[in-house]
Amino acid sequence: MKDVPPLNPKITLKDIQEDAMRHLYKLRNPNMLDVYEVHRISEHSQIAEPVPVITINDEIISTEGNLTTISGASKSGKSAFTSILMAGAISPDGLIDGLEFVNVQPNIHKKAVIHMDTEQAKHKHLKNIMSVLRRANMSGCDYLLSYNIRQLEIATYAQMTSDICEGALQQFGGIHLLVIDGIADFIKDVNDAEQSMVIVKFFEELAVKYHMPIIVIVHTNPGTDKERGHLGSQCQRKCESLLMVKTEGNISFIEPKLLRMAGKANIPAIQFMYDKDKGYHVGCGIRSVSEDKNETRLNSIKIICQQVFGGQTSLTYHDAIFKIMDQTQKSKSTSKNLFTDMKDYKMIIQDVDKRWRINNESNVV
Repeated sequence: MKDVPPLNPKITLKDIQEDAMRHLYKLRNPNMLDVYEVHRISEHSQIAEPVPVITINDEIISTEGNLTTISGASKSGKSAFTSILMAGAISPDGLIDGLEFVNVQPNIHKKAVIHMDTEQAKHKHLKNIMSVLRRANMSGCDYLLSYNIRQLEIATYAQMTSDICEGALQQFGGIHLLVIDGIADFIKDVNDAEQSMVIVKFFEELAVKYHMPIIVIVHTNPGTDKERGHLGSQCQRKCESLLMVKTEGNISFIEPKLLRMAGKANIPAIQFMYDKDKGYHVGCGIRSVSEDKNETRLNSIKIICQQVFGGQTSLTYHDAIFKIMDQTQKSKSTSKNLFTDMKDYKMIIQDVDKRWRINNESNVV
């Protein structure tokens, strides 16, 4: 047993009492700097670099603990692009039928991938989830947690999302990605500044708490590139990246709008369009900076022509129209217009039996 040092005979009981009172006073009346020291950043702070989860052309788009916004007009391809990211997020090896330059960190530990859908009908939702699985070469995935909540009360959305995140943490040991499609439905009025600030703050805190990236999808105002209301502005202010999905004809493309961890010039305008045979969108090259609407439309028609009349296929006019409708999911009148364009551009020619086929001598296809 170590010797206990003798008490200093100069220290009196009064001294001990006064010292205790000083400590008690300091606890009850702390220095304000001491109170907030935990939030201070200085040269002594030890903070780990954020872990990139989504990159495009090796440029950081989404990191753990932060929000990414994907915006665009209705039916522009926002959900289609998000489905590609979800497929990457569930893949343990990162090998998916995705888009060139777009990479998602492999989910080697099979953490939860959560998807909250507020917009789609359940049958369409199921179709999209099946396409996500096919794209990832998987027949099923127990850690893909996709919920259709559009029939529920708006007031329950946030709490339900929080509860699911907590359950996912307990069951799968973490969350690899959370997708909110779309965030506008979590509040009653996208033009209400307070509601917008509260819901974006809610998702910010959720991202930090569970060390996960969150993708939120918002619509743009009709005819503009401006995200809807105060909510759109708040998402823009708080997200680390904002990608806009635009469409020309049947082709959608990605346009970087705001990047905090990358340079916009380093992100190519990746194009994608729906492939009927695969049942999901596929890449179709990079959009040129100088490419105009007419050139984009011509490229779109060229791809459709190859899909419909590829190989040795020859079709009657009637069959061609219905195959174009089936391939593009467009109306009969739009499909007739597309056929007319193919004919006018001499992409297709008619044989003596009045069947149509690709014009192999054309320099367009």
